[in-house]
Amino acid sequence: MEEDIVNANARWKMPPEGVIKINVHSFFSDLQLPNGNQSGIWVVCRNNRGDILRILGGSLCIENRRNNEYNAFMESLKVAFVRGYSNIILETDHLDAYWDWIHSAIIGAPTQHARIVQQLNQRKTDKNFHTVTRLVAPEDNVLAAYVAQHGAENWKHMVRIRRPFGRIMEIWNSDMGLGEIGPQFEVLLEEEINIGIAQGEVEDPQVDQEGDDTGSSGESNDLGHEEPEDLDLMDANLVMQE
Repeated sequence: MEEDIVNANARWKMPPEGVIKINVHSFFSDLQLPNGNQSGIWVVCRNNRGDILRILGGSLCIENRRNNEYNAFMESLKVAFVRGYSNIILETDHLDAYWDWIHSAIIGAPTQHARIVQQLNQRKTDKNFHTVTRLVAPEDNVLAAYVAQHGAENWKHMVRIRRPFGRIMEIWNSDMGLGEIGPQFEVLLEEEINIGIAQGEVEDPQVDQEGDDTGSSGESNDLGHEEPEDLDLMDANLVMQE
């Protein structure tokens, strides 16, 4: 019996050196979620190594699907401006919103969306920034899509995530071609391990079964980059664990 053949090409493609790729997704539900939200936005910024530089998202409590998609674009451009990213690729899987924005300079925009589309065009034409916008397939935007729904389900404001949580670690590794990680995988900070050791809940990773010192495990909880200096602005309780 013949086996099914599926696309085995890379999903997320790394940008050229010196370019920041921003993946953005807007989640919208026709019915209110348990917390009263209907919408969520998420922005993921990565460099040419694939390192996550910034994860920003949550919800602006917008009740219009298209307006939420436009605001997702706007939030990504805000991140680029604030962080000083001058050479960016903006990727989204929202076909209709992307198409309307790209052609708005020629055919205009609906009255209810005219103001934000005008602002998007102003940012895109700023000569201090080089912005390329791309439409990608949903399977090329899974990280932003996952966290956009998470943002809608958990927050009613925009937040910056200090460190990966839940399936982000699994999806990020898969995007990078570094393998799949099981759902129970969790990255711990060194101080968290030390607390667990003191409470007898975690075995000391530096001591083997015979009690001989094996040295530091050398594992790191980061994603291969230095964390931004302003991370102390975020409350630790924003770190979510599924």
